[in-house]
Amino acid sequence: MPGNLPLTDRLMPFPDATERHSILIPASRDQIWHAIKHPNPTDIRLARPLFAIRDLASRLRNGHAQRDLPNFITLAEDPGREVVDGVIGQWWRLGRAENVSSVTGPDDFLAFDRPGFAKATFSFLLEDVGDGRIRLITETRIQATSPAARQAFLRYWLLIRLGSGFVRRVMLSAIRARALKIPPPVPDTNARKPGG
Repeated sequence: MPGNLPLTDRLMPFPDATERHSILIPASRDQIWHAIKHPNPTDIRLARPLFAIRDLASRLRNGHAQRDLPNFITLAEDPGREVVDGVIGQWWRLGRAENVSSVTGPDDFLAFDRPGFAKATFSFLLEDVGDGRIRLITETRIQATSPAARQAFLRYWLLIRLGSGFVRRVMLSAIRARALKIPPPVPDTNARKPGG
């Protein structure tokens, strides 16, 4: 595969569903990368009602709150440019899902093909747009491992897609706010000038 492809294209080139959002940030690549890699749990407080709705649905269906929260692992990273996390599970089963913890890296993730599951990637990509600004893109991709899982996931996706998009936009805004609070890199004034 060509080396200039985004990492997420190498890990999941043909998803069944995608969700993509972006935000322009007038900050350096280093500031934004630091903000991505150091999240704050309060960043998604506006999205808490959405998680509460999911918990309520699980309580009504199973008698208990959501216990099967996904456990993302980092699949690939190009520091300062892109990071891709992944997870495998059955999120549409609300409280009765089986998440796959045996997948520990990109090779396991790519090879996993057990029917009845879906694989998801969640990425951040930084693109220079000039004028000291970076476009930060977040993309979620999902690929089912069998036709039945695809049908079940796509029904679930119809219900949660708007909420999922809202959570992503909240995350992007929080990263932007954090990045703008980080002091910009100080230029090295001791660097030798050409001919000096």
